[in-house]
Amino acid sequence: MRFLLWLAAAAAEELHILSHIPEVVQVFWLPGGALSPSRLSSELDAADSDGPSSFVINTYAGHGFRFQAGSLSSEAVTHSGGQHDLVILSKSGDSLVADLLSAVDLQKFVQEMHSHCNERDGYTSCCYNFLKTKRGIPVAFADKYITAYSPHKLMPRVAARGNLEDDIESDGLDDDGYGGHLPPDEMLVINKMLVPVDLRWVHVAHDSDVPPQDNETTMITQVTSESYVRITARPGQSFVVSKQSPREQSRSSSVFRYPGELAVAIISAEAKGLAVASRDQDELKIALSEIAQNCGDSSKDEQSFTECFKQKAVSFPPALALWWFQLLWTSVSHWLHCVHLPDSVSIRQVDLELDDGTGKNRSVKAQIFREDPLVLGISGLATPQECQQLIDSQDLKEANLNMAFISGGSHSKSRRTLTKNLYPNMQAPQSILAKLQKRFFQAARGASGYELWPEGQEPVNWLHYKPGYEYRPHCDGGCGMDPVPSGMRVASSLLYCNVAEQGGSTIFTQDTTKFTPARGDFLFFAYKSDPDYMSMHAACPVLRGIKSTATQWYREGVSKDYTWEDVADLGLRRSSEL
Repeated sequence: MRFLLWLAAAAAEELHILSHIPEVVQVFWLPGGALSPSRLSSELDAADSDGPSSFVINTYAGHGFRFQAGSLSSEAVTHSGGQHDLVILSKSGDSLVADLLSAVDLQKFVQEMHSHCNERDGYTSCCYNFLKTKRGIPVAFADKYITAYSPHKLMPRVAARGNLEDDIESDGLDDDGYGGHLPPDEMLVINKMLVPVDLRWVHVAHDSDVPPQDNETTMITQVTSESYVRITARPGQSFVVSKQSPREQSRSSSVFRYPGELAVAIISAEAKGLAVASRDQDELKIALSEIAQNCGDSSKDEQSFTECFKQKAVSFPPALALWWFQLLWTSVSHWLHCVHLPDSVSIRQVDLELDDGTGKNRSVKAQIFREDPLVLGISGLATPQECQQLIDSQDLKEANLNMAFISGGSHSKSRRTLTKNLYPNMQAPQSILAKLQKRFFQAARGASGYELWPEGQEPVNWLHYKPGYEYRPHCDGGCGMDPVPSGMRVASSLLYCNVAEQGGSTIFTQDTTKFTPARGDFLFFAYKSDPDYMSMHAACPVLRGIKSTATQWYREGVSKDYTWEDVADLGLRRSSEL
């Protein structure tokens, strides 16, 4: 075997070549694609009685090659960009055939190999023999394909196991940054039956819920009676559970899938087989809240609440249900604030002048819920018709929204919402977005006395919450700062254009301030000076329906010529402006 030197030092993909041709084969590189002039790269030895000759080229995706044996020339092949591609050369009459197996083809082929050899004695030898018998693949290539594409590489793993009454181990949880813990990305498979079951991974693509064939599944572990296992898996991976008794044939459940994040699958018996009830993280959060609400007055005392919750959690193992509740709801006190405590009562009213949509001002009553730092609400700042107009004009369908991200572009598990930035056109003051933004800034100036104007500000941020979605306790800007540097955020507002049927309140976590909106309501809060973190707030989980807000953040010291994008994290101009 001869190996070609790398075509480029940084190349990462390999093109493997097997030749069944009993002559030397010339390899031509087509650096610009199939239509570019060819250039001789190297030669491939002739195949002999011991098997095909083989060759490896390190190259880039999109690079083309053709092959020539004597007077015969193949069609060009192009590297697909996978970790490995394989070209098998053979003769068919007077033609030289170059059969390309892309990375996708090889992955399917290795899955077929795994199905054939899975759970047989001598698994590795079986794999080598399968690949050699089917396509003449030598051990050197087989090792690479098995390493890269074998289902064993993607196989879900058991992270922990325990009995249903045991307290669960909580090591390794991520902190949400404000004293709570984020739920782990794992699936808990719970066997509530009195007999053990086998948990099997469906390693072959399987769209139907009908139980797959045995050779399409791989045994992960046995889940003993009245116990659970915690599985780390990839979102979308499929599973079945099965059991076998001496008096009957093996029975399997329908296929169930791991949706990602924290999920639970509970196994029980049914007349025709095994039943698996699955819940994703959002469904679990809502179900646990319904359990907690059954505890009534005991929710005011945490110890009494814990005992009540375990008694009421009949659908789930009590210890696990309590652990999930504490993770998914941040804490018992956070759930109390979101679900159990009443809304705040206005401590006084103020009159504000706002545009009525025609360019004229109207006087509105604003309710102050907290003086310092200020929290203020306005009922019906926008009409339901204006909210719908905004939704329609900005094409704010759920399918057009993206999962929210934080500064730096990464996603945060604490911010569980869909989002889209909206850019008001200041040259089109009659657009509904520009009209509403004008109203936002009128209300913000009138309520706070700050110098807040639309030019240079951040775009309006649309946030959309489905059932289970939330934004955990956080600060928008000036928490802990006194004073806030020029150019940084000093206040926030939310216009609620869709409101949840249940849940979805906005709360301030350092006290009992709480606001549950009606459609068109507006909430404004300031933090120009907030050394005690009183502006820390949260969007409580939506329990039923949807919630959508048009959020505006406000900065002092920005303008058309010095925008929020010119302000660095510490309130200074970017280095390019210094």
